[in-house]
Amino acid sequence: MQSVPFEASAIDSYPSRAAWDSAAAELVGVMLDRWHLTAGQPFVGGEAASVLRVARADGSSAVLKVGFPHVEAIWEAVGLEGWGARLAPAVLDQDPWTWSLLLEDVQPGIPLLRYRVPAEDALRSAGRLYEVTSTRQIPDGLPTLQDSMRPVLDKAVSRLRQHVPLLGANGGVLEAGLEELSRLLDISPRESFLHGDFNPGNIISSDRGWRVIDPKPMRGDAAFDLWPLVTQLGDPFGAPRPEEVLARQLRQVCAMTDVDLDRAARWAFARAALNVSWFLDDQDGRAALGALREATAWRAVSAA
Repeated sequence: MQSVPFEASAIDSYPSRAAWDSAAAELVGVMLDRWHLTAGQPFVGGEAASVLRVARADGSSAVLKVGFPHVEAIWEAVGLEGWGARLAPAVLDQDPWTWSLLLEDVQPGIPLLRYRVPAEDALRSAGRLYEVTSTRQIPDGLPTLQDSMRPVLDKAVSRLRQHVPLLGANGGVLEAGLEELSRLLDISPRESFLHGDFNPGNIISSDRGWRVIDPKPMRGDAAFDLWPLVTQLGDPFGAPRPEEVLARQLRQVCAMTDVDLDRAARWAFARAALNVSWFLDDQDGRAALGALREATAWRAVSAA
């Protein structure tokens, strides 16, 4: 089918995540009726959607996803279709107004994050996948990385005066990370087809190999996408010197994907610093301190 962007006006219908949560069950019911589906087992672990396995009228299995409308996911269906069924679940049906997707039921569908294999092996699998997804033809209309990230940077900068004092002597880490982000957004390398959230929970197993799910697709610097993958595989922050583990893992993935190592490290530092800002916005001090530790390690990697 021809997938389209989700309807942006739906974002204004839900002023908060709580407002959408209160309507989600009804939206799921509407789509079950509309597409003649029988509800099955819900998936757990998602933060921005209601997702469940369903049976179609012909008895075949599929996955129903009703998403929380937010700017980053407007182009999700277009991204999935752009990669094709070998690299992502096939889009079987779509309702752009309710942000609903009927997707291929990928089996076994186990996230890479849950595979108990050495980090090097997991990174090798993810790197091979990213080498292909990032070089696919970019669908028309995808937002640029710059257009997507500049409002995020502006918001974080506007809160610096509030946030830096909360971090005490470490406030300079946040300032430096946001300055790095500003510099990166002024660079215009060759554009790649970005996933936008290429973490090991969004890479799942199938009989056709690894596939990606839950994209926030954009067009831009391929070095942007590697930070969550390298940060979340293995246990870098359980090591005495996490920056050494992060650097080693990043070198491995960059070598496989022909991504610029220096820019990948700088993007990782900038994105880790953004996490600090977001947690402070949420008044989650404990999470902010954890994010600060990660940002400090990535700063060391980027400066090496």
